[in-house]
Amino acid sequence: MKRFYETNTITYNLMSFSAFKAIIIFTACLEGPKSYEELQYILESHPYIQDSVSIDTIRIYLNSLKKMGCCVNRTTEHKIAKYYIEKHPFELRINDSQVKSIIKIFKAISKSIDFEDFIALTSLFEKFSVYVINEDLREELLNISPLKNINNDLINDLRKYVNNKNEITVSYNSKNSGLEDIVILTDKLYIENGKLYLSGLNSKYKTYTKFPAEKIMEIKSVNINKPELSLPELTVLYEYEKQDDAQIELLPNERIVKETKYKYLIEIVSKNKFDIIQRILFHNNKCKVISPDDFQREIINCLKQMKEGYFGKQ
Repeated sequence: MKRFYETNTITYNLMSFSAFKAIIIFTACLEGPKSYEELQYILESHPYIQDSVSIDTIRIYLNSLKKMGCCVNRTTEHKIAKYYIEKHPFELRINDSQVKSIIKIFKAISKSIDFEDFIALTSLFEKFSVYVINEDLREELLNISPLKNINNDLINDLRKYVNNKNEITVSYNSKNSGLEDIVILTDKLYIENGKLYLSGLNSKYKTYTKFPAEKIMEIKSVNINKPELSLPELTVLYEYEKQDDAQIELLPNERIVKETKYKYLIEIVSKNKFDIIQRILFHNNKCKVISPDDFQREIINCLKQMKEGYFGKQ
């Protein structure tokens, strides 16, 4: 173990290969019936083994699993004997205190990881739920994900199109205009404030926008030819006044460029100008836009319009 910590590399000298092979066979037989030849191939093709194993040796491993309490059953498919594990003594048990901690961990981690990692985390916690005895806590664990009310097929399709940067036409349930078709050049999927969003370029208005995934009813078509449309990222610098000893909570697309006794100089980068405007207005009078000049003027005009909305033109 010390050697592993030093090198972060698994070598033959660091492993008990008999135990490791037994675990691989155990996992394979849990997934479904496997023949001797299939188990041989799984072991031989494993990156840490890559060595031939005789059928007699595999039989010894299966018998060893039986002695450890595994119920190893045999079935026949196309006259070929296959083995699978119906049940085993290695049950995971999670008490109420532990599941509450798991829920807290999920909420904390999900705020700062990318969407693909979020999918993996959700899958892991769904597996944990099987071992939760308390029905209320199990239900809470199953419903903690913001993806719970969104069709899985739709999510998987969006993941594929975002990865390929495809332009898609979706049926979108707009709050103001009801169902309408929107063409989006997809950019990314992400979780924000407990909701899943698809962000991309609205091809009609040439604006970078985020769309709540729950309002996407269906994907109607996909443009397999990638459009040349794109929006450059906007980089804005703003000063933020420190508030006593309170630490500012930065967004993932923000960083502190400089810190003085009284102020932070913060850089925010986004393709979505509207999101940056919202961020600046969120800070109220505690911040001041430094650059670029045209964005500074846009913020000033925005503030003037807000003032006129309350007091009228003066």
